[in-house]
Amino acid sequence: MSDETIKKLEQRLSDLETRLAEKPKPARPPRAPSAYNTFMGEYIQKHKSPKKTHKELFAEAVKAWNAKK
Repeated sequence: MSDETIKKLEQRLSDLETRLAEKPKPARPPRAPSAYNTFMGEYIQKHKSPKKTHKELFAEAVKAWNAKK
């Protein structure tokens, strides 16, 4: 490639990067929690214990959710 072609490509890349940086993301309200999210949050709060790790508690909550379905 010639130097001129490289310069044109670099300029085009620079322009595209500038346009992407200037484009603001649209403001959207957060989604409402799903039934699963609500169940998991409540289950973990109710069954919290210093004897169980978070990983164990979460696995237990998943089993309870699957049994509930």
